[in-house]
Amino acid sequence: MGHFIFILFFAAARAAAQEPLALWGHSAVVRAVAFSPDGELLASAGADSNVLLWTVRTGKVKKVLVGHRDQVWGLAFSPEGDYLASTDNKLVEVWTVPGWKNFKSLMGQSHSLYSVAFTPGGEYLLSGGYGCVGVWTFPEGDVHRAMKGKVDTVNALALSPSGNYALTGNGNGAVTVWNMNDGRIARTIAAHKDAVKGVAVTPDGANAVSAGLDGDVKVWRLSDGVLVSSFTAHPGGVKALALSPDGKRLATGGADGLVRLWPLRGARKAPARELKGHEDGVEALAFSPDGKSLASASRDKSVRLWDLR
Repeated sequence: MGHFIFILFFAAARAAAQEPLALWGHSAVVRAVAFSPDGELLASAGADSNVLLWTVRTGKVKKVLVGHRDQVWGLAFSPEGDYLASTDNKLVEVWTVPGWKNFKSLMGQSHSLYSVAFTPGGEYLLSGGYGCVGVWTFPEGDVHRAMKGKVDTVNALALSPSGNYALTGNGNGAVTVWNMNDGRIARTIAAHKDAVKGVAVTPDGANAVSAGLDGDVKVWRLSDGVLVSSFTAHPGGVKALALSPDGKRLATGGADGLVRLWPLRGARKAPARELKGHEDGVEALAFSPDGKSLASASRDKSVRLWDLR
């Protein structure tokens, strides 16, 4: 009898451990999440114009950064973790870490900014908007160049590990590969039948991954844009994509409110894991630096922290 009770207790404890930690602090749709490089902090932002800093270990709000006058679409920590960049429709705000002071305000080189990223070495800061990717030197904040093309709106940004290439997921369904050395388009991939909402590059720099509102996730060979594999992740549309730090797993978030985990390689007839908890569409995803946790942001105004161990 005692053994049976222990089994029930263990099962209940395991089920409880798999429940996500729900973080409530935003008053509107949450559109972006980002872990600090040391994994101790999580930043979130959205339609309420605020950037919230959470202590990952406790799930408590550490700081609220106020300064944006419009909804925030993108977040990125610098590689060393000493700065946090956040972008609204017009401005990129850069904050010091851990002082949480406004370091710089950068005027976007196009309108309707939706994405922001640092290069792997931290020497440049990029922000994607309508028809353009703006590039600034960092930390100087001087305009380096504007990379322009027929990309519609740049919804997502990713850098190759070498920093030689930037990838954008565009509103016209294409994935654009930009040469960071000259600012020109190296390759345009006709990737999806609807807007691309997420892009990522594998740690070895060999492949790119894209996700679109057509519901599909696709893996591309970065060197020539050849399609490696494709699968349907969320029939109602994929709104968020994240690649684990080791490059072995993909996380997708859908308009259906589900978060799904997939192997990057191998059969994908069904997700390896499905995470339920959000009450509305998932807008953003981020793996922790050690790959053991996943953060998801939703239209339900919450951020959820999932233990993947």
